[in-house]
This record gives sequence, C-alpha cells and structure tokens, in this order.
Amino acid sequence: MILVPAAVPRTAPVLQRLIDPDRRPGVRAALTVETLPPGLHLAQRPRESVESATVVLSGRLSAAGRVLFPGQLLHHPPGSSHRLTALPGSPAAVLTVRPVPSAAAVPAQRGGTGAYGPVRRIAVDTVRLAAGAEFRPCAEPAADAFLLPLSGAGGLLGGDGGEALLLPGDLVYVRAGERYVLRAGAGGPVTAVLGRIGLLDIALLDAVPGPGRDTEPMRSGLGRPQS
Repeated sequence: MILVPAAVPRTAPVLQRLIDPDRRPGVRAALTVETLPPGLHLAQRPRESVESATVVLSGRLSAAGRVLFPGQLLHHPPGSSHRLTALPGSPAAVLTVRPVPSAAAVPAQRGGTGAYGPVRRIAVDTVRLAAGAEFRPCAEPAADAFLLPLSGAGGLLGGDGGEALLLPGDLVYVRAGERYVLRAGAGGPVTAVLGRIGLLDIALLDAVPGPGRDTEPMRSGLGRPQS
C-alpha cells in the first residue's frame, strides 16, 4: 500500500502528481490532484488509447453541461475532451485518474464490450460510514484501488492489527490483491471516495462487496510519517 498524507493542496492553483507509474512500476493508474481558483477553466486533453476520470474532492465544478459536487465523477471515454470550470465560491480540488495503457486494455477501450455492456477500467463510489462503522471489501484480485477521505477521521487496518490514521485529504493507493478496511472513528461519521482501476463491466460499477467478508489478517507496510 502507498500512503500520501495531505495529498489535497489547500491553496490554488496547485498541481501535484500523487501516483506516478514511472516511479512506481506495477501500479495500474496515474493519479494527479489539482486545485483550481474560482472561475478558472481547465481543458482535459483527449487520449486515444485510454479513458480517464475526474473526481471532485472539494468545491464545485461545471463540466459537460452539469454541476459536480464533492464525491462525484466525470468519466472521459478514450479520445474525448472536456472543459472544466471551477464555480464561484471556494477553490475546487479535482483528482484525475488515468489508467496505464496495456495491450489487453486497448481493444476494450476502443469500443469493446463485456457481458453486461461497454467495458470501463475506472469505477468510483462514495462510501459513507456512521461513527464506529467499518467498510470491509474483499481484496480486488484484478484491480487496484484508492481511498481518499473527504470528511471525518478514519483508519486503515494493517496486518499487525493496528490502524494508520487517515485524515481528510490523505490518499491511500492499494495494489491488486492487497486487503484493506476503512473504519470510521468513534467521534463521528466518515465520507470517503473509493476508486478501483481494472477491467470492469459498466453494469458492475456499483457492485462493491459488503461488510464482513474479510476475516483474514491484513498485510500492509502502511505507516504515517512522524511530525
């Protein structure tokens, strides 16, 4: 697992590369975060061979004729381009997810279909937990995942039974096959973005395994730097 503390910049404009496939071989996507001052326009460049997605983390964003709020996603099919605008108010923070092209994925990206319809490689959900509750999906054998709390305080359970504290704006990247659990603190609820990157059928994007399925000990080298 990869932990990026304070991954979301608080000032604008700022662009940061969080997960770089060139520096971390084996990850399935590049993740960048950007803060946009109100009124700024941003053009998403098209890529012919692979899709991408923009996830709003804070503020409001106008794109593709609609307004996006924190936790919502704009999907960009291969070859498409969109103009994004940060709406008046506070700066907007956006996370861009771009899967690493692979020989197996390119045919699917260019119009291929799965058993339930068009194939996508990016799925994003918003997870909301009451105080003290847990979200325990099974490990994804064929997809990487990422977690980013939007509000509240949570913990990621490691293999030794301890927890690494997660604060709003922290990012956790989980490679395929690693197990993880998000726990809401006793002090209040947690809202987090959960994304998966792999070959996924569009009809199954919301089919996130429910709680209670993982009973095996977790294995993680996750740690938080001491301040």
